[in-house]
Amino acid sequence: MEDESNQKNDKNTTHANVSAMKMVQEEHDDVESKTADTAVEGLRQGALSAINSVAIDTQTLREQVEHFDGPRSHPDCLRLEEELTRLLLRLDAVDSFGLDEVRAERRKAVAAVQSAINLLGASCAPDDRSLALVAVEGDVTQLKTPSDDSKENERS
Repeated sequence: MEDESNQKNDKNTTHANVSAMKMVQEEHDDVESKTADTAVEGLRQGALSAINSVAIDTQTLREQVEHFDGPRSHPDCLRLEEELTRLLLRLDAVDSFGLDEVRAERRKAVAAVQSAINLLGASCAPDDRSLALVAVEGDVTQLKTPSDDSKENERS
């Protein structure tokens, strides 16, 4: 009888130990999951913060681009172009961590910077050192500089 009682106690103890171990494992898994969720949230917030910083800088530079009117060789045009390019590099450095939200925000920020670069290209007037496409004999084109035109006029 004592043996049966001891066997039942052993089974009950084993069952209780297994149950306790499962509970500890579940708690550990919950803590691990919460820690991972917190870490991912931190990475997401950091990435979105970096993208937001670039978006603010882009808007500031875009306003400068909108008020710029000068030749492409002007120091302000060159500075704006360089600063906008640096913004693209900052966006390239932002890791999305596989998060669609971060990818979408980065994509929008890249488009905004590219739009400002395109606007700058349209705003900067060509100067004497720039090349111009000139149509010659129908569909054939060749590159000529404004100084080439003045040399041709001197020859005539």
